Amino acid sequence: MNKRIYFWIAVVLFTLAVGVIFFKSEDQEQSFFSPELKKLKAALVLYGVRYRRDARDKAAQWLVEASLARFYEKEKEVDFDKVNITFQPQSNHPVMVSAKRGQYRISTGVVVVSGNVKVTGVRDYVLTTDLLFYYPGKKTIEAPGQVRLKGDNGNELVGKNMVYLLSEHKLLLYFPRAIIKEEGDIGT
Repeated sequence: MNKRIYFWIAVVLFTLAVGVIFFKSEDQEQSFFSPELKKLKAALVLYGVRYRRDARDKAAQWLVEASLARFYEKEKEVDFDKVNITFQPQSNHPVMVSAKRGQYRISTGVVVVSGNVKVTGVRDYVLTTDLLFYYPGKKTIEAPGQVRLKGDNGNELVGKNMVYLLSEHKLLLYFPRAIIKEEGDIGT
């Protein structure tokens, strides 16, 4: 009878030990994931995102790739980290935007990017700025602050407030200042 009691005590202790180890490892997994969700207050967090925005019966309007996306259900917004956006990806003149952060406002369709914004595909320039907006209704990309457009030849246009009409491929730059690189000797 003593052997039977020892056997059941051993079974109970073993079960408790396994249960403690299981619940402890489960808590560790939850603490790995759940603090970020609590901290970010996001309804959904996605890593390594690729999202294509389509309109009915039309080619893709834009394509987003980001290292991280956070969806806020109440605010109807999506925030992106390390974001790359291609506007008009199927066209002959796609415009590529990269930035540290981005935000997509679902209710309005407006896309905002900020932090080391770099834009290619705007004519033959590389555009840099700190803040950029995409307005789907007007199909424009707008930079409300300091903008620098650098050409392949090194020439630059610097200005404030830029508007690029995607459908017409026209660029409006306010208060421009040109920086021309001299090539060779002038007057020889």
